[in-house]
Amino acid sequence: MNAWPMVAAALVAGAMATGAVAEEPAQPPMNDFYQAFYICENAAFLIEYDSDKPSAATLVTGNNKKVEMKRIPASSGVRFSSAAAKFWTDGKAVTVEGPAGAFKNCKMKAR
Repeated sequence: MNAWPMVAAALVAGAMATGAVAEEPAQPPMNDFYQAFYICENAAFLIEYDSDKPSAATLVTGNNKKVEMKRIPASSGVRFSSAAAKFWTDGKAVTVEGPAGAFKNCKMKAR
């Protein structure tokens, strides 16, 4: 008996099943303590995540004000939001609106 047709069918079925599995959500850049520090033109802030696959984050401003945010769906990158602040990053670009307004030209500080 030739096993090739069964092997080919299994490979096709496996490829189809793999395509049907949802992509894992993107993860934000962070250090070993689930944190990322950013320096902007008009501010500096820290983002503290609740885990390595976060569902929540805390934005800590330069004057030590803390804003809790929940993860919300994003078409790309990761997004966290609350009534007081919004944070989005794809690991390269960063958009932040904090308690004092928009932060400009933010870059993650090298580890």
